[in-house]
Amino acid sequence: MATTSVVNVDDARVAYRLHGRGPAVVLVNGTAALDAHWGPVIGALSKYRTVISLDYSGSGDTTDDGSALSLQKLARQVRGVARAAGADRFDLVGHSLGAAIAIQLAASSADLVRSLIVVAGFSRGAEPRLKLQFELWLDLLRTNRNAFLRLLLLSGLTPAFVSNVGASTIEDMIKGYMPLANWEGIARQVELDLAVDVSEQARSVTSPTLVIDCAHDQIVTQTRELAASISGSMYQRISAGHLAYFEGADEFLSLATEFLRRNDA
Repeated sequence: MATTSVVNVDDARVAYRLHGRGPAVVLVNGTAALDAHWGPVIGALSKYRTVISLDYSGSGDTTDDGSALSLQKLARQVRGVARAAGADRFDLVGHSLGAAIAIQLAASSADLVRSLIVVAGFSRGAEPRLKLQFELWLDLLRTNRNAFLRLLLLSGLTPAFVSNVGASTIEDMIKGYMPLANWEGIARQVELDLAVDVSEQARSVTSPTLVIDCAHDQIVTQTRELAASISGSMYQRISAGHLAYFEGADEFLSLATEFLRRNDA
């Protein structure tokens, strides 16, 4: 287990962890996610990389003043963590909301981002279907948090995966997450999901970029369009739902490892 450190960025004490040794890669979670949601990815990448994971505002061990979140604020937290970890340049991996944060950082600090991997990313939270979904999440966060987690797993995993693992495993996943959740923080993250618009930033990205789409994603359906807006990006699909690393970790690692090695120079 990696030791958690903290760094002050703006109004927040941002928690982060270092794993392994080698060129730095920074992992940026999606909404409500923690290190555990990367599955085997952290362990696999840390065999030849320094993997930096963090809890941006709203989750994990990070504390702040509870104010509204923005992509700019969270990108500054990622940059501050990388600096505190001694990473002058780094590869950047962002998943879902974390993809929008990563695009914001890559567009504003191209000198820091050696390469960019975007997984299950979306351009605009106001897209009608996404907007309906995020508003439902907010309603459930306020009224029935257990139902929110059930919906997240049902829509985030493929039907085959849910059927194969069974109801008791899903219930165990929900029970295991409940005491770790920062509910007010998750609501702030979902409010940011609704406000996301990285259309302009995506067009400004100059770092080599790999965009990974999840073929069975029932949450985000804009990833192909996002890839088309990033000049020169590579587009690949893996056989997984939105919560990619529960089902598609091996496929993701194969693509990511090859891409990172190609851009090590």
